[in-house]
Amino acid sequence: MGQTIVSKVIDALQGADIRADEAYPGSRIPALTGAVAAVRLGKVDRSVRTTAVQIVVMSPAASGGSVCESAALRSVDVLQAMGASCTKDICKFDEMADVFYIEISALFFGTPGEASWSAGPGYAVTISAQAMEHVTGFSISRKSDGTKSIKDALWEFTLEELLPPGTSEPADPGEPFVLTVSRSNGDEMLSGCTWTSVKREDTLRGVGQIRSGTATSRTVLGIL
Repeated sequence: MGQTIVSKVIDALQGADIRADEAYPGSRIPALTGAVAAVRLGKVDRSVRTTAVQIVVMSPAASGGSVCESAALRSVDVLQAMGASCTKDICKFDEMADVFYIEISALFFGTPGEASWSAGPGYAVTISAQAMEHVTGFSISRKSDGTKSIKDALWEFTLEELLPPGTSEPADPGEPFVLTVSRSNGDEMLSGCTWTSVKREDTLRGVGQIRSGTATSRTVLGIL
């Protein structure tokens, strides 16, 4: 069974001896005897496969703000070790609830589902307008073989994927095809693409696949 990103974060925080649970609805706050992290799902951007998780670390006023600050810093360490990009606010005091609190925003690269979350890069890849749902890596380079100038050489790219058990592979687009990498700050379009090699490996997490190919042209739309 998979895990949602919220449950993954909670488990990771608890594994670091930080009390954590899903965020309580409204202003309901449990009785605190120490620091606690309330975790909830934030903004999901499927176009670039990013998922934000919001964490509020709270501690009782009687323990002082230093306890809250220490728990928040340890929480950031845990989140960054999970691959998140974190933003931590300053320590504040809520008079009504009588607690110190610090808000943390953690941005993860990956796609959330109803019951599980799959890690992935911070970009989306399409091949002939078909979304590649299980990409884990993409790289591109251009080099001359000595017989032609660099500007006349083919673009060489590698697409890495992890296909979970039971996943249906996308249909072969036929060659030549167009491959597009969409990022938050622009798109990269490769035309005249053909595959040159395919490597596959069965793992406990699914089928790992690395495909290499060449493209005759590369167009950049936006700022990359």
